[in-house]
Amino acid sequence: MPGYAVVDTETTGFSPAQGDRVLEVAVVLLDADGRVEREWETLLNPDRGVGPQHVHGISAAAVARAPRFPDIARYLAYLFAGRLVVGHNIAFDARFLLAEFTAAGLSVPLESDRCLCTQALAREYLPGPRRTLAICCEQAGVTHHDAHSAMGDTRATAELFRYFLRRTPAPATWRRLHDVAARAPWPSAAPAHMRLGGPGMLDLDSVMPTPTAPAPVRILVRNGYKESSSKGYGYTS
Repeated sequence: MPGYAVVDTETTGFSPAQGDRVLEVAVVLLDADGRVEREWETLLNPDRGVGPQHVHGISAAAVARAPRFPDIARYLAYLFAGRLVVGHNIAFDARFLLAEFTAAGLSVPLESDRCLCTQALAREYLPGPRRTLAICCEQAGVTHHDAHSAMGDTRATAELFRYFLRRTPAPATWRRLHDVAARAPWPSAAPAHMRLGGPGMLDLDSVMPTPTAPAPVRILVRNGYKESSSKGYGYTS
């Protein structure tokens, strides 16, 4: 059975329809049983102001040399392909990512009703009416480091989802969504001409060991980077 792609974004505001953009995106890939397979993240240059820096902590200087969304769009699509996309309040992230993919000229099956929302699942597994990521993590005993960073929130969401998975009888109630996601068409691998290089940039040449992997992409993460392992796991900011 295909796995899951847990995602979170940081954005310049609340509405892509009003010109807000994605500033940062992070993905944690899980297998069908919830085991972590790999992580990936990048800051993005929005070609506009960064919005509420006091919330997301991302400055204009931090993203000045970051890639733009079209630079990483096909790689991100590759990470999502064949997996059920999961997020906390996924409607927000899916709306922004769908707008970014569309602006980049890519048609992707990322409508929110094709995704799985841990905020909605919390109604079945956790007490109380409040469903913020922080509260859900506290109730589930999940440690939430680096809140309001894309990778911090993605890791927390992945652990929250793993908590739900352990308490879900087989087959999971989201099996239909999972099956649809496995068959959904995604764009093909990234074109070979994508550029690399520059201080603080991470060469992803060894990220995906499979022969169908897309070409490497240029990324920039918070506070520099640590080298990836040979399997491409564990990118950290």
